[in-house]
Amino acid sequence: MWYEEALKENTDKKVFSRKELFFLLQTYHESLTYNSYKWILSDLISKELIYKIGYDSYCRNEDGLIYKPLYSDKAQQLESMIEQEYPLVDFCIFESFLLNEFLNHQIAQNTFIIQVEKELSAFIFDFLDENLEGRILYKPNKEIYNRYWSEGCIIIVDKVSEAPYDKEAPHSIVLEKLLVDIFAEPMIRCLFSTSEYPLIIETAKDNYHMDLKRMMRYARRRNATEKIKKYIEE
Repeated sequence: MWYEEALKENTDKKVFSRKELFFLLQTYHESLTYNSYKWILSDLISKELIYKIGYDSYCRNEDGLIYKPLYSDKAQQLESMIEQEYPLVDFCIFESFLLNEFLNHQIAQNTFIIQVEKELSAFIFDFLDENLEGRILYKPNKEIYNRYWSEGCIIIVDKVSEAPYDKEAPHSIVLEKLLVDIFAEPMIRCLFSTSEYPLIIETAKDNYHMDLKRMMRYARRRNATEKIKKYIEE
C-alpha cells in the first residue's frame, strides 16, 4: 500500500503525533481526507507497522524498537491455563529468563512470577497448586523464598493496579513495567545481582523505545521513583 511505502521512506522521525503523520502522508497523497487517514492509522497499527506509545504518540516498529518478551513454553502454558479457568482475571507473567537479554551474568535456572489482582491471587494459587506438579509459593517473603525455592518454581504475588500493559497481549510484561519491577518487586530482585542495574537500563535504552512518562507513573505507584531516576538520568 502507498502509505506503507511512505512510512518506510521517512525514517527521520521515530516518534510522531497523529497530526504529524497525517501531514506526512498528505505529501504523498494530496487528496487524503482525515476520515480516510483514520482508517489508514488503524490499518498501520493492526499490521504492527506503528505502535501507540503514549497519549497522541506513535512510533514505527523497526529494528525491534518495541520490546516483545519471548516467553518459554511453560510460561505460555501457565497463561493458557489461567485464561481458560479465570478468563476475566487481571494477571501478568514474568519469568527470570526474560532478564538474560539485559544481564552480563546469565540466569541458568528459570523462575516464574505471576502477578495477580489482589482479590483473586489466592484462587490462582489454589488452582495451580491443584493442577501442576512442582514448587508453587504464595506471596513468600525473602526467607521463605530462599528456603523453598527450586528450579522452575512458580511464585504468586499481588499485582499493583494500573500497571502499564499491552492491549494486544494483556498478560505479557511490557518494558516499562519490567524496568520498574526489577527495583520494586522483591521476588524479582532476588533473581539477579543489583550491580547489574546500570547494564539493564543501558541495554533497554539502547535497543528499545521507552515511554518515560508511562514508566514513571507506574514507578510512583510502586514507590520506586527515586531508585529508577538514579539510573535513567545517568
